[in-house]
Amino acid sequence: MSPSGSMPWRFVSALSFTQLISYGTLFYAFALIIEPMERELGWSKSELTAAFSLALTSSAFFAVPVGRLIDRGYGRAVMTGGSILAALLLALWALTEHYLAFALIWLAMGAAMSSVFYEPGFAVLATRLGLLTRRGITIMTLVGGFASTVFIPLTHLLIEAYGWRVALLILAALNIGICALLHATSIPPAPVRAQHRGGSAVAPPTTNPRWILAKPAFWLFVATNVLLGIISTGIPVHLIPILLERGFTLDAAVAAYAVIGPAQVLARFLTGFGERAMSLRGIGVLTMALSVLAFLVLPFIPAGSWLILGFAGFFGASNGMITIVRALLPPELFGRDNYGAIQGMIAMLVRLAMAGAPFAFGALWAWRGSYDAVLLSCLAMSVFAFVAFMLNLALAKEP
Repeated sequence: MSPSGSMPWRFVSALSFTQLISYGTLFYAFALIIEPMERELGWSKSELTAAFSLALTSSAFFAVPVGRLIDRGYGRAVMTGGSILAALLLALWALTEHYLAFALIWLAMGAAMSSVFYEPGFAVLATRLGLLTRRGITIMTLVGGFASTVFIPLTHLLIEAYGWRVALLILAALNIGICALLHATSIPPAPVRAQHRGGSAVAPPTTNPRWILAKPAFWLFVATNVLLGIISTGIPVHLIPILLERGFTLDAAVAAYAVIGPAQVLARFLTGFGERAMSLRGIGVLTMALSVLAFLVLPFIPAGSWLILGFAGFFGASNGMITIVRALLPPELFGRDNYGAIQGMIAMLVRLAMAGAPFAFGALWAWRGSYDAVLLSCLAMSVFAFVAFMLNLALAKEP
């Protein structure tokens, strides 16, 4: 574990770069590749996106066992294996001709996502960085936050130049040739177990993380993250049609959308490097307040007003900060033992909620005939998340 003031930059940089590639190839590239797949194979967009939701759902059930393995020191094996599995599945995707095979590939992709996305990366960083964890996680999320900026245009260029199948093989090569290699060489190996005199290995001492399930504060923290997770996943999918319905031009809607990413990155930077200005608990309160404020002001912004950029800024900042809060506040609230397992428990429920959010928002729009009900629901969820977070702070133990 690194002492305070001695950041292992090679280690942090390597894990941050792999996050950029993992999210870019396994998450953001999907939206571009399904377009040519739809034309070539004749599958509907709903069938294609259902497979992606299947991956998010299956990833939820791998989150806890992955966290337990990392707690026991097997971060290198987990993340290296996850990148190898991702490369294999991307290569199989490039060869697929049948929908059942495609669906099974994405069912298995959930295991790869759970092994290489933020939560395992946070857990591996936490085991190594100690007091520097906050800055390390901030750097990781700052770099990872550019995944869409890098891989959406890159994937588009690859598809235009080589077709979607070859593009997938190139993305697979990035996972095996860069991510797997960096995970294998930069993450410390599993600890060597001590031996009894008789020669049997002594397992590292661990406590069962299930004790936290009896804590009301934990469930309030989960509820907060689930509610904001639903909003952060559902709104980006529907934001353009929401703004068009409210009378904004397409150019204005795209401009507002473009503000969200930079707002996320800026908020993460200020959160990670402003520890002397505000505590993690204070940052959590601000995160919830920004979400409430975003959906409170949106209905009052007139069509064509530049104030829509303010909404996008509030929404993006809240999205960026909740990632940091979810990663760093649990040790302060619940203790540092079983960090990976606790992160997995939180991620499991958040991912299940996120998997259904875009469909739920679409169904609510179809039922009510407008997005007003969606926006009202988001405001209600933001308020409930704020209340749950305040109750969580009141109930959780003092550090």
